[in-house]
Amino acid sequence: MKVTFQLGILVLTLIMGACQQNQKSEVEQPSKEATVVDESTPKGSPDLGPNFNPVNSELAYYSYVGEDQSMARIFVSDIDGGNVREVSTLDTIGFHTEPKWSRDGKRIGYTNFLGEGARIMAVDADGQHLTELATVTEDGFHMFSSWDLSGEGYFFFHWPKGGFTPDAYYAKGDQLERLTENGKTNRPQMTADGHLFINRIESADPYVATKQLYDLQQKEVIKDMPELEGEFIAGNYSVKAIENEDSTTFILEDLQGNDLQELGTVPYKKIMFSTIDNRQEYVAYNTDFADGAEIHLLNIQTGEIIKLTKN
Repeated sequence: MKVTFQLGILVLTLIMGACQQNQKSEVEQPSKEATVVDESTPKGSPDLGPNFNPVNSELAYYSYVGEDQSMARIFVSDIDGGNVREVSTLDTIGFHTEPKWSRDGKRIGYTNFLGEGARIMAVDADGQHLTELATVTEDGFHMFSSWDLSGEGYFFFHWPKGGFTPDAYYAKGDQLERLTENGKTNRPQMTADGHLFINRIESADPYVATKQLYDLQQKEVIKDMPELEGEFIAGNYSVKAIENEDSTTFILEDLQGNDLQELGTVPYKKIMFSTIDNRQEYVAYNTDFADGAEIHLLNIQTGEIIKLTKN
């Protein structure tokens, strides 16, 4: 069996697609409500990056839009796939990716890839109060990763134009702090009990990364966590995807990298973005592009597969 790592390659794919955009949108736009999508008409486009609201029974994700699908926007739906609405309508151009809910379920942070780089944004769950977040370099690439426990600060990674050499950062208000300086760090993520994990990139192609525990007081890595294999942290857990001959099995891990529970198996390979909700009722994941890049939910108790989006 094999743990699948797809996201490093996916990030570079997003950059190439987003670079078709050659201008930067203004944050101040006329007030606009979240757009309700006609659910009777299939979008027929990739839907990716599911992220559970920690408070309410809904998910955020991003979907390719436009005739040539060179753009993407942030959407929210109920956990049964109903009540779909676009929430990043105030951010009028670019490729919007990887939404992350705030701890109170009221704000969504995301990344917008543009021709001259990528900026990080935040918007209310109803699509109002769009805010541009911290900037390290004007033409560099920034990717939102995690809110802190206060909900006012956030973690992200940045790399300058010219090569994929990312480092982790923390920002709150006007404060901006660089956490690493090795050019090999991405996805800083804070757990529900306030511990910070980062990824040290061992190889970009194929993408291989080792989780590390980072001490915010000492400002340094204090422990390598190679046993922790899931890409995304949800609360105090992670979900790793084990690829079998013709299927994928999900395993719940604690943050010491111990396997706690087999969550179920789905008939797909090359799974992306696997994560779990706070109540541990569902695993959300993406199928491979060859299988439509759909977002599915696996009911952990029954084994039922629910297609949140269908392409």
